[in-house]
Amino acid sequence: MPPPDRIRVTYLFSRSCPSHEEGLALLRDAASTAGVAVDVEPLEITTDAEARERGFTGSPTYLLDGRDPFPAEGPAHAPAHDACRAYARPGGRIGPLPHLDDLVAAVRAAAGKATA
Repeated sequence: MPPPDRIRVTYLFSRSCPSHEEGLALLRDAASTAGVAVDVEPLEITTDAEARERGFTGSPTYLLDGRDPFPAEGPAHAPAHDACRAYARPGGRIGPLPHLDDLVAAVRAAAGKATA
């Protein structure tokens, strides 16, 4: 079996949002499910200047090889504090993290793998 593909992930988060640790675990689960190795750089956003510079749209934000697979409608960045992100979930619901299947598909796409 060939080695898994590898992508670079910048994981932007704010400690003011309680889902930041769960979001990182979700990323690792998605990468494992997708069969893609990830080099993860967790980056805590602590100032509004960092939020603007990094294109932080809320915590957590996943940048897969520099691209946000879940582009947000609205402001180009969120404030560093009290900036929890909302993700569309199955059934029209909204949640603090993407659904595992959506993140798996995004990781596969970033690695150039066909969706299985």
